[in-house]
Amino acid sequence: MRTLLKMAWRDLWRNRRRSLINIFAVGVGLFLVLLYGSLVGTVMRAKDQLDDGGMGHIEVTAPGWRQHRNVRQALENPKSTVTGLPLPPGSDVSFRVVSRGLATSARGSKGVAIHGIDPAIEATVAAYVNKLRAGKPLAADDERGVLLGDKLAEDLRLQVGQKVRLMVQRADGEVGADLFRVRGIIHPLSPALSRSLVLVTAAAAQRTLGLADVAHQIVIQLPLAAETDAVAERLRTRFGERAEVMTWGQLMPMMKVLEDMMGVLITVISLFVYGLVALGILNTMHMSVLERTREFGIMRAIGSRPRRVVALVMGEAFWIATLGVVLGLGAGILLTKLGSGPPVLDYTSKMGESFDFAGMVMRSRFIIELPLGESLRAAALVYAVTLLTAIYPAFRVSRIQPAQAIHSV
Repeated sequence: MRTLLKMAWRDLWRNRRRSLINIFAVGVGLFLVLLYGSLVGTVMRAKDQLDDGGMGHIEVTAPGWRQHRNVRQALENPKSTVTGLPLPPGSDVSFRVVSRGLATSARGSKGVAIHGIDPAIEATVAAYVNKLRAGKPLAADDERGVLLGDKLAEDLRLQVGQKVRLMVQRADGEVGADLFRVRGIIHPLSPALSRSLVLVTAAAAQRTLGLADVAHQIVIQLPLAAETDAVAERLRTRFGERAEVMTWGQLMPMMKVLEDMMGVLITVISLFVYGLVALGILNTMHMSVLERTREFGIMRAIGSRPRRVVALVMGEAFWIATLGVVLGLGAGILLTKLGSGPPVLDYTSKMGESFDFAGMVMRSRFIIELPLGESLRAAALVYAVTLLTAIYPAFRVSRIQPAQAIHSV
């Protein structure tokens, strides 16, 4: 085998220009697949960064709550419920008391989304809880403190330490109001949350709404988004008709459709690129074999078996694939190194730090990421395409008659 590879290496460089074109074609093909896959993957990996918007891969609510947002439609004993859920190791889970309301300061008023939370566990599913622009985090036992989104605080002209009144419709149908003090100003990545979000403790929200120990939302983030459907099915079996279990794909159907479309598009583009690589390799390998018909005839005449001739041609294809993969992966790694610092696409000047898209929060700065597993799969496909393409020329040359081949021009 070593001797054959040495012979194939030597034969590879007998026509340097053609070999370099082949290697370059394989390398560029792999690089293009990696580049497009990484750009699309950067967008689609938003489902693995749901904590930017405080969303979950799975959300559990009382039946009908999502349609009507009635504060009386709630899940009982949320603390004990979240601790007993059948979730994969590494999952994060939190619960919320949710209501719409009106926030009023001395300078104005505005409609808000009020979330009653347990600050410690909420921080595991909502990154913005700890993204303080001013002030301090909300303490679990602080029933008079609030955290405000930075744009909301700006609109109401509120600063840390000042008072804000929250008005809601209570569970009994009456209007409830409570006075709170601003403990901190947070920076949600979502523009919508930044202009509307108010965080209080769960106990404070329950008191203001006139509720017992209940919650409206259980938010679950999984270590792997691919496990979502299986885990959701287990939860539906556990809760039965007592709760409604929805996945991120059901909550954001447009994002799910986009993910499926992108997957198909990547497959089509990959097949197109691999097809071009295969045609180029087939053409040049076939020409190489035809030009060396006399050489192969002499090899057969002096006793070389057909399988040795095949192995020699396949050895050349092996070297082309190896050098092409090294070139493509090298270019991909270089691009990753350059693109992981300054963003490849930057729309912050036009769209701000982020934007809401299909129910998700998308960052306006896109960087290049090449996951190791995806890169190795793409490299393996290039190897396979190159070697499979070389089979036909190798098989054809193995069937030539020595006498005919020696006398061919």
